[in-house]
Amino acid sequence: MSDAIILSMEIDLAPLIGLIKNTDYRYLVSAGARFHVLKGAVEHLMHVRDCVSRRVRVAGRRGRRLPEAVRWVEDADGRILAFGELQSDYHRIRKLFFLDVSLDVLSSYRVGKAASQMLLHVNRLCTEGAGIVRRVKLPQPLEISTGYPSRDLTLRAAIARIKEEGNGSVVGIWGRAGLGKTHLLKLIEEYFSRDDSFDLVLRITIPKNCSVAKVRLCYLRLQSRFHAYKLKSQPQVRTQIMKKLLLDNCEAKRICHFLKSRHFLLMFDCLHEGLDLEEVGVPSLDSVRSYRQKVVFTSRSIHVCDQMNVELGNRIELLCLDDEESWNTFKHNADFDYLDNQYMFLARNVSRELHGSPLELMTIGKAMHHKDANYWENALDYLSKSYLHETQGSGTEAATFFRLKLGHDSLTDTLKECFKVCSLWPEGHIFDPRNLVDFWIGLGLIQGDNIEMAYSEGFAHISTLQELYLLESAEDGEAVQMHSTIRDFALWVAHIQERRKKKWIMQTNEHWGLAEQVLLVGLELTELPYIPSNQENLTLLILQDNYLEESSFRNFHLFLSLQYLDLSSNKLSNIPVQICMQVNLRYLNLTNNRIKRVPIELGSLIKLRHLHLRNNPIQNIPNGILLKLQNLEVLDICSFDLLQCSSYEVLFEELQLMSRLRSLGVTVHSAASFERISKTTLPIRALSVVTYDHEDEEGNASKLLSDSPFVNSERRTNLLEFGIYTRKKTIVFDSFHLMWNLEHVEKVYLHGYFVNEIKWLSLHPEDSLARLRRLDIVRCPHLNDISWILHLPCLQDLLLFSCSRLHQIIANVQDSGIKSKTNEKKGSSSIHNTFPRLRRMTLIEADELVSICSSAFTFPSLESLQISACPSLKRLPFLTIPTKLKCIRGENDWWDSLEWENENLESSFEPYFHGLSDEDQLSEIYLFSSLQVEWARDV
Repeated sequence: MSDAIILSMEIDLAPLIGLIKNTDYRYLVSAGARFHVLKGAVEHLMHVRDCVSRRVRVAGRRGRRLPEAVRWVEDADGRILAFGELQSDYHRIRKLFFLDVSLDVLSSYRVGKAASQMLLHVNRLCTEGAGIVRRVKLPQPLEISTGYPSRDLTLRAAIARIKEEGNGSVVGIWGRAGLGKTHLLKLIEEYFSRDDSFDLVLRITIPKNCSVAKVRLCYLRLQSRFHAYKLKSQPQVRTQIMKKLLLDNCEAKRICHFLKSRHFLLMFDCLHEGLDLEEVGVPSLDSVRSYRQKVVFTSRSIHVCDQMNVELGNRIELLCLDDEESWNTFKHNADFDYLDNQYMFLARNVSRELHGSPLELMTIGKAMHHKDANYWENALDYLSKSYLHETQGSGTEAATFFRLKLGHDSLTDTLKECFKVCSLWPEGHIFDPRNLVDFWIGLGLIQGDNIEMAYSEGFAHISTLQELYLLESAEDGEAVQMHSTIRDFALWVAHIQERRKKKWIMQTNEHWGLAEQVLLVGLELTELPYIPSNQENLTLLILQDNYLEESSFRNFHLFLSLQYLDLSSNKLSNIPVQICMQVNLRYLNLTNNRIKRVPIELGSLIKLRHLHLRNNPIQNIPNGILLKLQNLEVLDICSFDLLQCSSYEVLFEELQLMSRLRSLGVTVHSAASFERISKTTLPIRALSVVTYDHEDEEGNASKLLSDSPFVNSERRTNLLEFGIYTRKKTIVFDSFHLMWNLEHVEKVYLHGYFVNEIKWLSLHPEDSLARLRRLDIVRCPHLNDISWILHLPCLQDLLLFSCSRLHQIIANVQDSGIKSKTNEKKGSSSIHNTFPRLRRMTLIEADELVSICSSAFTFPSLESLQISACPSLKRLPFLTIPTKLKCIRGENDWWDSLEWENENLESSFEPYFHGLSDEDQLSEIYLFSSLQVEWARDV
């Protein structure tokens, strides 16, 4: 037995003897102390790791990659995991400690040494992580407010419910129409978009009768950072984006797979009935999860909360404004300072009859502006009857509409019709103001011999409807849209006045038998639905943004009543003969198709007043066809599309014989034709000049126009859109201005592969293009200076595409050769260092661009800066954040390569950056679609 003990001692002591001979005794003596120091460092590392991870999450939500931070988090996680293993070893040997030395000497030594070595790595990671935290700033939390103290309480309660853990994952906000649920949800979205609680924050508007498949598609579009309203007018672009993103298969499983491993907040606005979340693709919210996953919805009915199984504590009722808030809102909009004090009680009582609904208070308040006492008394009597509509089984919605009708009745008859037809379009539709006025003019709601006055009247109508809150500004600021409650109200008015329940067919292929007006927009139709042969009522048919071809019209028979037909943005390569049979047509829109030839049969549409063939690759229109259309008032055969440009040149002699023509869009194909049409008095509003004859054989610089331009003072209309597509080397704007008076032009497109100079000789850009809002300079690889754009006072949108030799957008002002007229009057050579109205700047494929401009220039209105494929641009022209800046879009690699004046400037701009796809083509498609460029519809 003693032999066994001696042998055991020899086996145990051998490693110890070697350890004593070759080892640093510090690891052996203070293993426990070293471990505790490491533990404190790892706890600090975990805190830094959380800070960096939050930044990675927030950046990822904006499409921003932070590869350095991601690698750091992976390293930190690895060290924290290794510490956990070391901690297990330490707890095993600490039971044998005596005077900070374990009796298990070998294990103690190993723990002490590992702790010392790991401490070095942990301290390094802490230092590096702190640097990332300093460089990458989180967006500052927003101080948001509804503008009403009582409503702010509801907002804070909703945010608190969303942030709470383990208290139900679905939050329902409900209340009657017109209380501001959508506005509240937008504020919640704004708050959490700058908060780090969620990886993904999405708000989706759910129209009435919306299918689950459409909800999925809405989600996929938004999740892919493509805003539906910007893509709506670009069907070909939208289709290619969906294919490139593999979003053509909108399966719930794919959505669920994406969401299940993310912190997300999904917001569904305007639910009219319960939504099966799992069928949409939302992961099960009942199971135990390690991710923060919330769903919020708004609805007019508490029954939707029942259908969605919302816990009682998560049901938030949006209440009416209190008396003081209601009175202040009504008083602000009604502005009845003119009203005698003895009649103020009438205003108070009218305010009370609106029951604290912000929409009603604002709309009716505006309608009561400058009305006399008798009108106020009649209004009070009318509103006091609204309760009858609440007791007749139709609920509070009908009472709301009854009260809103008071504001509607203050409109003129023309405005009532303009307002009513807006409700034809799908819920949430975005209207471009000029297109909306075109729609009204095409319907005959706005008439007159002067097209300029007609458009002015149309824009005035839009302003009036906005003042009454019957139309509202869309998110991009220029477009307008209908609030969902207002749209429902407009349909209600149409129904009670004309019983249109079956006379208006919107976004459904069914029940065309008695329809008078049918609208099917963006449904990707390839075939027309069955139309009964006895259909005699159809007057308006809008089928834009579909996939209709010539063969789709095989069963399209004669409709003697059809007057308005819109087939824009389809895939027609020819005009179907069946369309030419609609002899009572007054409006025909075939814009953005693929039509090459116009059939002779089109001449039979002798009642036609509006013919739109813009952006079609037309090669031929038979002689005499247009002369048969003597009632034409608007003719647009202009093409700005570079990829399918029209080669047809209209006979000016025919156009001059069309006495009723008020608006014309044309394309000319030579400098000679341009000068010929410049001498006419035709009412041209859109002009595309395509001169693709090469420069002279010796390569000498040649101008687009002659040196002896003339003045045409007899033109009947103002030019609004102007495109130049040339292979000449020089463009001189002075010549254009003398011929056309460009001061009313709003959009200019310039394209010229050989153009190396754009000149202003004696004129000032601020005079010649005084109202220019949009400027696109496209594929001008030899152009090296556009400093003259600085002097465009109304420029809002600037797009440069494929201008590879441009080194600086705004060079030194002295180099531009132009002085500001304002400062010239003052006798100064200085300029105003500002772009006063520039809202969006987009730069694509400018390989040699190194600078936008000096940092001395200011951008007081800039909201969006979009940059793609500009590898040499290393600095932005900002020393401070522009006051209205919303986002900077670009590739992640480009953003990472930017040089900054200091770290604070970089960290200040970081929250505004939104990363684009790494695929260059996809980036261009996104930018083109958001800009709605006419010259690249099929990119």
